[in-house]
Amino acid sequence: MSKQRKFVLISAAVGFISMFLPWITVSLFGFNQNVNGMHDKGILVFLCFVASGVIAWLGDQTKNLEKTMWSVTLLTGAIALLVIIWFYSQATNSIMGSSLVGIGVYIAAIAAIGILGSAYKFRSPTDNIKDGFNSMKKDIESKIAKAGSETTTSTFPPVSSEPPHEMLSDDENARQ
Repeated sequence: MSKQRKFVLISAAVGFISMFLPWITVSLFGFNQNVNGMHDKGILVFLCFVASGVIAWLGDQTKNLEKTMWSVTLLTGAIALLVIIWFYSQATNSIMGSSLVGIGVYIAAIAAIGILGSAYKFRSPTDNIKDGFNSMKKDIESKIAKAGSETTTSTFPPVSSEPPHEMLSDDENARQ
């Protein structure tokens, strides 16, 4: 397995696990409540970790990610990190009781940084961000053009000018 894929996969697995750890602890009137990352914005972070892991797992394991998949991996890592930062800023500005940011947020942030860093650091020498996104754009355009050029067939039966046998009178059924 290439170093790039291995470290992206490890980071995605760590991020996946962090989603089930406490992200926030709310204390109100002496009662504490822990909330994990599988709520609200955390679901998007979870999906980003899963997508990164799946991309790292699929394909030829001995080679680095191809340009399009490399760009998607960078994009999922960046989205996860931005959402975690957004969550952290909202959690620290809470006005309801006292809330503490849990260990899960920090581990998820480290995992997102790990995805970004390992995908970028161990990239192929020919990979750069501009070419990666241009490759992604070409792939999307080709799939749209391919979908538009395919003809669709109707699943409806052919239209007949004659009414069905159930609608004919007994005399007309006998003639047929």
